[in-house]
Amino acid sequence: MNGMSVRDERAAGDAPRAPAREGSPARRDGVSRVERVSARRPPTALGVYVHIPFCASRCPYCDFATAPARSALRSRYLDALDSEIRREGLRLGKPRVSTLFFGGGTPSLLEPVEVARLGSALNESFDLRPVEASVEANPATLDRARLEAWAALGITRLSLGAQSFSPVGLRALGRTHQPEDIAPAVAAARSVGFDVNLDLIFGWPGQTAVGWREDLEAAAALGPDHLSCYPLELALEPEEAVANWPGAGWRSVERWRRRAAAAQPDDDGIATLYELAEAFLGANGYRHYEIANWARPGKRCRHNLGYWRNGDWLGVGVGAHSHLAGVRSRNVGVLPAYIGAIDRHDERIVDPTADAAVDGAMLALRLDEGLDLVRYSSRFGLDAASRVRNALRALDGTQLLRWSGERVRLTARGRLLASEVFVRLLPDDVNLSASV
Repeated sequence: MNGMSVRDERAAGDAPRAPAREGSPARRDGVSRVERVSARRPPTALGVYVHIPFCASRCPYCDFATAPARSALRSRYLDALDSEIRREGLRLGKPRVSTLFFGGGTPSLLEPVEVARLGSALNESFDLRPVEASVEANPATLDRARLEAWAALGITRLSLGAQSFSPVGLRALGRTHQPEDIAPAVAAARSVGFDVNLDLIFGWPGQTAVGWREDLEAAAALGPDHLSCYPLELALEPEEAVANWPGAGWRSVERWRRRAAAAQPDDDGIATLYELAEAFLGANGYRHYEIANWARPGKRCRHNLGYWRNGDWLGVGVGAHSHLAGVRSRNVGVLPAYIGAIDRHDERIVDPTADAAVDGAMLALRLDEGLDLVRYSSRFGLDAASRVRNALRALDGTQLLRWSGERVRLTARGRLLASEVFVRLLPDDVNLSASV
């Protein structure tokens, strides 16, 4: 969509978790690359992401690792997740958890006893002192007992998948909740002391600028601390987690996505909606601190900042991604395969194509603070900094970037066309067929 990339590095809710990919490297000498690196440089503090895949129904646009809430594998999955949490805590030397995020799926579907079990595993395996702890929720799945269970675990922040305040929009997205479910869910979260993020999706079939403004007005009226606004993006290749859902499977999802894609606003329409969000939320006191995220002062998502600043994080659960000591890895996205891998003590799947220096530059540019090339060179070396500087300087005159000495930021136009910037940072052996 005209290079628009406001969902890059995001998976569900407002947590950036890339979709899982098939494939597993061969195991060498019984010890994974992740294990070797982690043993050499154990992190003293890290973010922890816990994936709860269960959903009451499948949203047809979602390409994340999800599964039916009534899956016969639910109890076995939670057993495996408990084992993985304890194993990783031991392997990493019980580091401090600085931020915690439960994503999915729909973590708010867990029963209080299941929440308490996860809390015990985390507390016994890590030095659990997060400055922020978030849980994702569907507006129709909250009740007092569940909220109190999450609060007892230490949750401080609820990320609510509102998506739209329009009944037409919710039907277009295949959501099961109703607009009138959203305000009570926000009030319930506030009643136990949680900060609140609202997720909104724009660019759904038939959406207009007037309708999008109404969504933004309804969201702002609830006074959330944080908003994440993502364009509807529809993957037209089957994701790994399709295997978790019985029934018609990929073909029915593919048909829905193709019909929806054909009815979405065009490129200029999507850009107009994005610019409308920028203007409206800015005028209502929200700082646009990341391409797809806005926050009240002091309310940026600290866990996600760890992703965008290329910090260390551990992801546990089916399809979860990790970044430890410069190594990116993931778990398999199919429930039976994940359970089997944990039972066998298999290694996570290392991404052999990951480039820490390239990732670091791209992720920094997503933030309004931008990329500081002095700090970047101290982390990745003078050669890497020189290559990034030259690549970005080649865009002078395009109005995509703003320089302040050795710090570079995306402009408003650059946020719309971020992929046109990011492609310039890829290694020379990658096809750089980009036009500005």
